[in-house]
Parts: sequence; structure tokens; C-alpha cells
Amino acid sequence: MIDTNFEVIPIESFSSISTRLNSVVGEKMIFLAGKCSAVFDGRIKSTLDEGDRIVIIKKDLSILMHGPIGVKPLNWQKPQAGPIRFNATEDYLQMFTQRTKTQEVLTINFTKLSFVSLWHAYDVSEIIIYGDESDLVKYLVSFPEIIETGFQVIKTEYNTEVGPVDIRGIGKNGETIIEVKKRKATPADAHQLKRYIEYFQDKEQKDVIGILIAPDFPDKVQKYLDENGLIAKKISWEEIFPTINRPRSALLEDFFEEKK
Repeated sequence: MIDTNFEVIPIESFSSISTRLNSVVGEKMIFLAGKCSAVFDGRIKSTLDEGDRIVIIKKDLSILMHGPIGVKPLNWQKPQAGPIRFNATEDYLQMFTQRTKTQEVLTINFTKLSFVSLWHAYDVSEIIIYGDESDLVKYLVSFPEIIETGFQVIKTEYNTEVGPVDIRGIGKNGETIIEVKKRKATPADAHQLKRYIEYFQDKEQKDVIGILIAPDFPDKVQKYLDENGLIAKKISWEEIFPTINRPRSALLEDFFEEKK
């Protein structure tokens, strides 16, 4: 199936390409691949010598420049930071943008183009990330027998003066409060559970059972729980919510940190 929303622009002259790109900025995604350099002139100045790169300009005017390797962009601009225009001479095609608020300027000069294309892309989906602690709580609420046979959930995120209890419910030995952790349990986690127990004893005048759920319990934490009558429940979350180990530079928030 041919995608009629995708257009490859013939590389004839920098001037003709500049005219075409200026007519679609903000309407279509723009892909430029070739040999280019970049200069950022603002509160902090940066230069990037010429090299083989791909530049992506999205419909919201965000810009990403990538080299042949690595995850993070070599240069970038946030959405709607400023207008984008293309200029051309016989020797180069220039992308120019000036940030509206700060007047900082980013220029990218292509001396050679290998590929130029436009894509009228459309996407309204939102990314859904599974496996944080709120997802773990929801999973236990959906399958409370994992906690204990016959366990009944009363409320999640039950607010107290010492913090929100992840799960409050009724187990075979009475009312129970549960703290859920995705990572290995720490002394702070065990101490927090004890604070919840003390809150219910002091403020609500009732004894409750405390359960700390985590994938692993170091000896020090297990000892603290045992000494204070608290229960350790080991659940291997990796088996339920598999994750992919990523280098620090691959995290999404890195793309939105102001580093210039």
C-alpha cells in the first residue's frame, strides 16, 4: 500500500527546496538528511561542526537533530518555541529559528542533502506506561487473592495524617493496611508501614494488620518487620510487569531538559 501522505522532494536546488519547505512548515513533518552544521546563539552559545545528520521538524515546530549513533539529539528545540523559516544560497540550505520569548537563535546549515521528505502524519494516541506503583496497586485490587485468599479491598489511597495508605482492606485476621513497593524494600518503607499502624491505633482506636509488599526484603528490613509484628509479602513484579533496562540517556525526560 502506497502512503499518499508521504512525499519525497526531488533534490534539484537549495532554492527550490527552501521554497517548498517554507510552504509546509507547521503543516507536515519535515525530514532532512545530509551534511550539516549548527549554531545556537543565546544565553549559552554552542557550535556543532559539519557532519552527517538527520533533522526532523514536527508539526508543532519542535526540532530534533540526530547523528548516526546515540539516542539523545545533538540539537533540539521545544514545540512552538519560535517560528521556523528556510533560506537558501547556491552553497547551502539554512534552517533558521528564533525563540519568541528569549530571542535565542538556532541555525542549521546543510551543505549537502541526501534525502528530503514530507509526511502529513496524524496521531491522537497517548502513550500508556505500565508498571509504576499505582499500576501495581491496581493489579492487586483486581486480583486480591494474590494478597490473601478471600481478601476484600475497602479503599485505595486512603488518606491519613502520615500519608496515603496504598490499600486498606479486610483479610482473614481482620482489618489490614498494605504498603506496595516496586523495588526492594528499604528500612524507610518498613518504618512508614509502622507509622500507619500507629496512626490507626492512636487516631482511629483500632488495631490493624500491616503488610509490606515488595519484590525482595533485605535481612535488616525483614528483622524490623518481624520485631514490630508486620508482615512481609514478596511479589516478583518483574514477572508481572516486565521492564527493559535502559541507559540513563534513554529516558524521555532527557529530551526536555533545558541544557542550552
